Amino acid sequence: MLSQEKLLRDGKLHIFLLGSGGPFNNEKRVSSSIAVIVDGEFLLFDVGPGTYRNADLLRLPVMQLSGIFLTHFHSDHIGDLGEVNIMSWASGRSKALKVYGPRGVDKVVNGFKMAYEYDMGYRIAHHGVEIVPPEAGVLISKSITIKDSNERELCYDKNGVKIYAFEVDHSPVNPAVGYRIEYKGLVVVITGDTIKTENLVKQCKNADILFSEAISFDLLNNMINLVKNLNPRVAKILTDIQNYHMDPVSAAKLAKEAQVKKLVFVHITPPLLNKNVENIYLEGVTDVFDGEVILGEDRMKFSLEPS
Repeated sequence: MLSQEKLLRDGKLHIFLLGSGGPFNNEKRVSSSIAVIVDGEFLLFDVGPGTYRNADLLRLPVMQLSGIFLTHFHSDHIGDLGEVNIMSWASGRSKALKVYGPRGVDKVVNGFKMAYEYDMGYRIAHHGVEIVPPEAGVLISKSITIKDSNERELCYDKNGVKIYAFEVDHSPVNPAVGYRIEYKGLVVVITGDTIKTENLVKQCKNADILFSEAISFDLLNNMINLVKNLNPRVAKILTDIQNYHMDPVSAAKLAKEAQVKKLVFVHITPPLLNKNVENIYLEGVTDVFDGEVILGEDRMKFSLEPS
């Protein structure tokens, strides 16, 4: 199958879920990543483990990848940064790759550069600088500073694509951000990991699609009851993670208050292994939000056309 380069030129805003799950390993969903392809731009939002594999299976035009936007630095959001860089470069990317993120992104990027330094050297020595130009394999960190915690900051403006970063509350993870993408009247928002706040409602206002994280507290509490005597450590972690994430009903309230058109759940946790578990995860959502609700799955595609 040939690369889907035509997506770069058809005038539509294309979104692919490359990782719709959380950090629990399962066969259906890998960790967090969303691809946006529009008007010559191929951008990734988070690069959890498994990101590059799904991008490659979809035959996305990885040689045109021009930017990565990180929401925060948990491993399930950054784990494939090195792989995305090295493989898109080996596939023909001709320019250095910019990595945007909140304060601390320089350290994260430098760590991946050090880890892959030998690999890059081997490939250059083996294939030659004409095939894998060294300057194109470089990661360049771009730190985002948000001057007002209640406002969004323009961090990318190219070919009609505007990307704004805004602060979210994933405490004690600080800073953490979400992203608002605007293109010819279209609005797509990615929450990143966060609890519901007034500012989050404001930043999601009137989105055509809201990609919202959500973990099921009910399902987690069932797991806690099963393991609390056998493995108190796991029970503690499963309890702790509930205080810095939204559950599906909270995400539905966010969607309603922000008056979004479509709500897509991502960072789905824990794994949803069958239809009954999916129903538990979604319980109460449509009682709150009467717009379209989609349970995100890996390699799912959305396309929006400017009016």
